Amino acid sequence: MMEQIKILIDLQEIMSRVRVLDADKRRVPLEVADLKGLFEEREAKFLATQKEFEQLKKDRRDKEREIEEERDKVEHAKAKLMSIKTNKEYYAMLKEIEQTKRANTQREDELLAILARYEDAEKRLAEFQAEVDDVGGRYRERMVDIEARMGSFDKDIAVLDEKKAEVVKRLDKGLARRFEMIFDRRDGVAVVPARNQSCTGCHMHISPQLFNLLQRDDRIHTCPNCNRILFYEAPVEEASGK
Repeated sequence: MMEQIKILIDLQEIMSRVRVLDADKRRVPLEVADLKGLFEEREAKFLATQKEFEQLKKDRRDKEREIEEERDKVEHAKAKLMSIKTNKEYYAMLKEIEQTKRANTQREDELLAILARYEDAEKRLAEFQAEVDDVGGRYRERMVDIEARMGSFDKDIAVLDEKKAEVVKRLDKGLARRFEMIFDRRDGVAVVPARNQSCTGCHMHISPQLFNLLQRDDRIHTCPNCNRILFYEAPVEEASGK
């Protein structure tokens, strides 16, 4: 049975290294989380300002078109004045021209307000674009590095997975399944030595009978408390033959 225990210890070492690599791999993207958040924040501001800018551009075109159309109406009305026969029609036309001019003056004031907002949005858009380019550039550079590191982790894990598969072939299938279940449930520690009549996994005392059975090394035993697989570890003086 000691041979199977040795294989389990090797398997535990391999799976523990995979566990560490997996944990390190999961932490890597967190290193760039702040930069990613900053990039997304800047990008959101840029997109919102871009939308505002495009709407102001449309409003500007619409207002300029309205003003031009009303000016054309005024010029057309002035041309018609010469052909009007009665004073009543003449003064009615003058009144219409004056009303159109006043309305256009208001439109021009509205256009000036739009232009001021347009120029402000244009300035902010350029600033946000520069920030997006700067932060985005730094973010992409970090991601290139992170992707390389992630690839390295994947490669190392793949090598260990191959070793694990080879080691598992040397184990009884039932024992291998039981080991992996314990490994997952006991935070990566499934095989531990029994020392001084105690389980070194949970540090609970084990019975003298079980401790004696472990020393016989004729079958697999588990801790009654934590269910980890146990093996006998001789005291230093006993192991050295003193």
